[in-house]
Amino acid sequence: MRMYLAGFMASGKSTVGPKVADRLGLNFRDLDAIIEASAGRTIPEIFAEEGEMGFRQRETRALWDTADWEDVVVALGGGTIVDDANRAFAKEKGLLVYLQVPPETIVERVAEEAAHRPLLQDDQGEPLAPPAMRQRIERMLSERRSAYEQAHVTVDAARPPDTLAEILAEIAEVWTRTRSS
Repeated sequence: MRMYLAGFMASGKSTVGPKVADRLGLNFRDLDAIIEASAGRTIPEIFAEEGEMGFRQRETRALWDTADWEDVVVALGGGTIVDDANRAFAKEKGLLVYLQVPPETIVERVAEEAAHRPLLQDDQGEPLAPPAMRQRIERMLSERRSAYEQAHVTVDAARPPDTLAEILAEIAEVWTRTRSS
């Protein structure tokens, strides 16, 4: 069985994923890392050369390649399950967990790394100013919310770092319950 971690950028998928995989004795894979390895380029380079549409096509192929994997936690990209077919695939092939984080927490978490996040840049590839960044995050989160909320389970991932153990325990409990039913 597979667990897919979904959520907006900086929701903790790549942080929580390896830790929950370790706790459950599963492998961990990051879809963005798989895409970068396959393309031989970084996500920002893919966006610059192929646009968001080219990236999304690569993302879908990478997601669907997980169909044969077993005992794995896969951190999805922030927009992966916005696509109806991708969301249906993840729900059918595994446990889809939404790591929910409010806009203000996302802004705090991405402020220093906006230069590496194409969706938080202006038309010239420069990081957005904080007010514009917050507006874009709020808009995108609003547009994606209904897709995220269709996950099998929603976990509050906005808790402080010292409560990571609680988040892991919550996800592990859902995994165990799902596997035994």
